[in-house]
Amino acid sequence: MKKLLVLFGGLLLQFNHAYAVAGDWTLERDNNGVQVYSRPVAGSDLNAVRGVTTVQSSMNRLVTILRDPELRPRWDKLCGESYLYNSVSDKEELVYVHTKMPWPVSDRDMLLRTMWEQDPNTLVVTMTGTATQDIMPERSGRVRVVQANQDFILTPMGSGVVEISSYIHLDPAGPLPSWLINSLSVESPYDALSRLKVLVNEQSIDDQYFDFITEPKIAHVE
Repeated sequence: MKKLLVLFGGLLLQFNHAYAVAGDWTLERDNNGVQVYSRPVAGSDLNAVRGVTTVQSSMNRLVTILRDPELRPRWDKLCGESYLYNSVSDKEELVYVHTKMPWPVSDRDMLLRTMWEQDPNTLVVTMTGTATQDIMPERSGRVRVVQANQDFILTPMGSGVVEISSYIHLDPAGPLPSWLINSLSVESPYDALSRLKVLVNEQSIDDQYFDFITEPKIAHVE
């Protein structure tokens, strides 16, 4: 049986549609408005994992939270360090992420290239991320992950509700013990999405407004 693997934290490394998948999604957990699914990936021993939830939020607020490296530890309990390495454009960034791992497993880190786009018709916002290689020197005591992909999909559902979907698949850059895989596979994405649902209502976070984001129109009933 294939094992799930998600390091939904410093390694927020998510399933990219370029990967061929096999079979339907299997529901692994459904609690408090958060669902976590898994399914096989062709040519890989590790399953992809999908997390889904809904929040009441503007698109700009969600992009603000997900794009700010300083906010990452607020919803990612494994994140030890995260910062902007380079801003390529208003839609493209290089972000460094360090994931704390329990002893005796070595910590992981990565330099993630993130790209943001919005479909002009559906207003769906997609963040795709790809782990980079040979751009940033490796850090002592941390295993560099260089094969990983990430999608965050924000889908407006109407009346100010947005569905957040995350798709996860990665190469952890070395073997991990089965107990750690089992612990992180479902609980980590569930925990991250649960924290995001709380964080979106945090009054201390100021929204940013992005030129590439168009907010859905909300119908007002008189």
